[in-house]
Amino acid sequence: MINTKKLTLGFFLLASFAVVLFIIFMPIFGNGRNGLQFADDFFNSLAKGSSNYMHEMRELAHSVSGTPFAVEIKLDNLDQAQKAEKLFTHAGAQVQVTGTQLKISGGLGKVLTQAVNDADLMFNRQREKLQETYGFAGRDVVKLWWTSLKKVGDALTKQKAFKQAKVISEIQERSIEPGYNFFGITPTSVKDRWALLTFMLVFYVIYTLWFGYAIFEIFEGFGLGTGKPVAKKEV
Repeated sequence: MINTKKLTLGFFLLASFAVVLFIIFMPIFGNGRNGLQFADDFFNSLAKGSSNYMHEMRELAHSVSGTPFAVEIKLDNLDQAQKAEKLFTHAGAQVQVTGTQLKISGGLGKVLTQAVNDADLMFNRQREKLQETYGFAGRDVVKLWWTSLKKVGDALTKQKAFKQAKVISEIQERSIEPGYNFFGITPTSVKDRWALLTFMLVFYVIYTLWFGYAIFEIFEGFGLGTGKPVAKKEV
């Protein structure tokens, strides 16, 4: 049996849900962005604001100051090998290049400190300084630091230098990766934008329930709800 009241409420909720969804996809949220793009940028800025561990990673790099290392790594092509030579040489290491093979030796602390400093420049949208220093794109600099240090860490692991390899891995994860991934994003503190954050989280919950409740009311209106089962009488 059709329940007109519930059916009307259900279709009203579904229609209003669609109207709000249409508004969300309109480019009216600043800089030509729609609601989803605005939300994505907002949460990325919050993530960047809470991911700045550059100071801690410099201290971690300093913890292995005076620790010598000597490894041999192989990169993917000649261009990559030549660019990696620039990185490690600028960091004070001695590098011997043979094709795609690099023999690198020097102070691990100095190399890692330079890698963190370069990642920090990228994190703070100063890629031009990296371009000036190395002669190729800033993002490529940071990406190559990640790639080459990964190979250095693997080589040190084979040498059973587990502590040094772990330091490299942590600096990759908490310094180089944020520097690369968050380039171009303005950092925002949660405490400065807590009101908007609260609104967006509450809105997300309400909007999700909004759709679910609309469908529920429509089904109820058509008599497809979950009513109490009718007890069968024994004959």
